Amino acid sequence: MRRLICAVTLILACAQSVSAQTAYPMLMSLKPVAVQVGTTSEITVNSRYSMHAAESVLITGGGVLAEVIPPEVTKVDKAPNVLALKIKFVVAADASPGVRDLRVLTAQGVSTVAQLVVVEDPVIAENPKNDTVVEAQPITLPATVCGCIEKAEDVDFYKFKIDAPTSLIFHVRSQRLQDRIHDLQAHSDPILTIRNAQGSTIAASDNAFFADPFLSHRFEQPGEYLLEIRDVRFTGNQYWEYAVEIHSRPFVRTAYPLAITAGKESKLTAIGYQLPADPSVTLTPASDLPLGINRLRLPFAQRPSNPVPLYVTALPTIAETTEDNNAPEKVITDLKSEISNLKSQITIPCVINGRIESPGDIDCFAFEAKKDDKLSFEVKARRLQSELDSTIRILNSTGATLAENDDARFGKRGSADSWIETWTAPADGKYVLEIRDMHLRGGDSFVYAIEVAPARPYFNLQADTDKTNFSPGVNGVMWVKVERKNGFTGAVQLHVDGLPAGVTAECGRILPDKGTDGCIVFKATPEAGRAVSPIVIRGTAVQAQADGQMTELSATATTYQETYQPGGGRGHWPVEQHVLAVIPAHDIRGIKLSAADITLKPGESKTIDVTIERAPDFKANISLDVTMTHLSLFADTLPPGVTLDGNKSRTLLSNGATQGTITLTASKEAAPIERQLIGLTANISLNFVVKTTFSAEPVFVTVAKP
Repeated sequence: MRRLICAVTLILACAQSVSAQTAYPMLMSLKPVAVQVGTTSEITVNSRYSMHAAESVLITGGGVLAEVIPPEVTKVDKAPNVLALKIKFVVAADASPGVRDLRVLTAQGVSTVAQLVVVEDPVIAENPKNDTVVEAQPITLPATVCGCIEKAEDVDFYKFKIDAPTSLIFHVRSQRLQDRIHDLQAHSDPILTIRNAQGSTIAASDNAFFADPFLSHRFEQPGEYLLEIRDVRFTGNQYWEYAVEIHSRPFVRTAYPLAITAGKESKLTAIGYQLPADPSVTLTPASDLPLGINRLRLPFAQRPSNPVPLYVTALPTIAETTEDNNAPEKVITDLKSEISNLKSQITIPCVINGRIESPGDIDCFAFEAKKDDKLSFEVKARRLQSELDSTIRILNSTGATLAENDDARFGKRGSADSWIETWTAPADGKYVLEIRDMHLRGGDSFVYAIEVAPARPYFNLQADTDKTNFSPGVNGVMWVKVERKNGFTGAVQLHVDGLPAGVTAECGRILPDKGTDGCIVFKATPEAGRAVSPIVIRGTAVQAQADGQMTELSATATTYQETYQPGGGRGHWPVEQHVLAVIPAHDIRGIKLSAADITLKPGESKTIDVTIERAPDFKANISLDVTMTHLSLFADTLPPGVTLDGNKSRTLLSNGATQGTITLTASKEAAPIERQLIGLTANISLNFVVKTTFSAEPVFVTVAKP
């Protein structure tokens, strides 16, 4: 589990009564959005919905401590609406640069995620009056300039002086900082321009890292220059923050090879800008480094590089041959002669390290397979900051295409990387794996790693959402979906790691075959106090092998934060942690059920009476449910054949109503099942997309044998 640094909790006055329809804070921006290593600084967090009674700050990674600065409160008769909150940050000198997830814990609950940038140079905050060349804000380099494209037609100017010929890096982070901002529907699309003192353009960058600009420029003439940044569409938003890192140090975009082995020495060549004359380094990653993508700093002689994404694998790594492997026809000709002598032959399993060296380059690799062998071919490139937009093909010995893929999908997000999963060999024979850039581009930074391995059964888990706010007497619930792969059909038992003292979890299961989804119900005792903790959601299962032996499978859930899509849709974006927060009594003070252990015969219906204890003066609508449904269905934990009978249920409690019912009906064909955990929830809508969800005690549904 990733490390979490919690701020020192402040001593607060007693939380005041929670008003109607209380919302957890939705963080919108940080101003400035960056902090420098080895310094202490203040940042203002801007939120939608109040951060009143903020207690602590949670930041992923290590080396960053934060403390809430209590706002001045002038009204003591009710909770003030705190939409801007100052936070003091203490950043260690050895804190790793990069982007961190940040949350604020309040009496209303733990907030959504905001993004904090840790940088190496002094942070300069924007002067609001810098919208013209005449008003250009003077800056001293190196620096990280932080500002905001806050309104339509906003153009920010900064002026800097060059005393001698030098090369500078300009690295913009803006659009990428907004992906996880829950309630920010429109995102910035910045463009960066460098002008001379006369206003002439000498360099510009638009889209380099997704929509964010990046520029490396050599200044030959001493003098004064202007940095201009704006939205390319001349639009703006009060939450469109940016950070522009400006320095003369090397910047590593990626490296070759991309795939390395933990605990084993690797020879790497850095790929980027303003690199040493010899950009090669020797890296020995820690032996306990987790498998997968890790951001590591390359050990240059003067100082470590910026963190670079590399793929850590336990499989053998194979480097692309220096022989000609640029045409499938040649490889196929060699296949027909003698595959054992072919330089581009690979042995499975492995990870191939390669590069599309020039425009139009195509790399081909030969392999052998037996009839009905199931293999997977996964490209790791764009996710590792390679410029490659890969496309891959599998060809037989006659050159016929058997399978191909351009863009892959991982969980709920798409990727420019390619993935042919569970390809089945049609016959014993020799085959070719081909990779190229989709647009026939190429160059030093078009590197790739292709993982080639037998397609074994496994599963992935997806958790919605990224936070659970609950209190003693009112439980919390989270929902987990399974994505079954390569013939896995078994049941998945859910688990939770990292529960704080005073909090327990009833972990459900995901039924086999097409089955249902799963849920976990959290309960806090009064002794839990104001607990807050990141947790890890896991799943375990067993799978029968061809020889009859049983193998245990496991997976850690990817946590998704909901995002407000343009037009009102509900999207998802992966974040690093799921956070539990035990908070004071909320709008719903209690949920009582007439029964929590339901047994249904096929064709039978049963009703659960639900009694809601509301907070004083809380009259807003409450909706009851047994699925995670909001704009679309995310999870349904009911056993197959069991449904919520809407005609016989009372699920909408309006005008302060406290009595509702849930009627469950088993179809005549419902299969027997023992004690399936379901989540019975009470929901309060905050807006069209967002709702606050609380859970009753764990409910178990059994379908009896006919």
